[in-house]
Amino acid sequence: MVGASPKGAARREEILNGLTEKIARQELRNPSLREIGRALNIEPAHILYYFNSREDLLQSVIMRWDEDARAAVHPDIVTLDKFAEQLRRNIAIPGVVHLYLNFAAEAVDPRHPAHEFFRLRFDKVAVNLAQRIREEQAGGTIRAGVNPESSARQLIAIADGLQLQSLVNANINSVKDMFDAIASLRV
Repeated sequence: MVGASPKGAARREEILNGLTEKIARQELRNPSLREIGRALNIEPAHILYYFNSREDLLQSVIMRWDEDARAAVHPDIVTLDKFAEQLRRNIAIPGVVHLYLNFAAEAVDPRHPAHEFFRLRFDKVAVNLAQRIREEQAGGTIRAGVNPESSARQLIAIADGLQLQSLVNANINSVKDMFDAIASLRV
């Protein structure tokens, strides 16, 4: 991999962190490679030394956001309520949510470089949510007739839809609405 040396890895991280920060603050929206270079004060060709393409760089931003989100929640205490609470964190970084939603929409094309990332991410989140639903069913807090797999996919769709709506209208209380969706599953 290009930039695999410690100095190269550090430079790659510097580019990734700088772009993530600018996108999170909504300083860049669907930026071209030239705009990214200008914002980071780096030649586009230099960016391409560390990332295969603009899409590779933007996917790296989304992957970093996803890793940070997972790290913020201890895996042993993941709950449906923590899933809802993640929306609060996401809404605080609207530029990254905008990038995520745009990239997810583009990645429906199997040839898109992020297609497999999103497919695996949706599968992993659905499996985790379905497991949480089963656990709550066993504990008697979610109705036995609720289909865990279907409900998990619905919760993901609701979360993504609420985040989109919050980008369009900042007055929407997406976190409350997500908690309401989860409450509708409970006894």
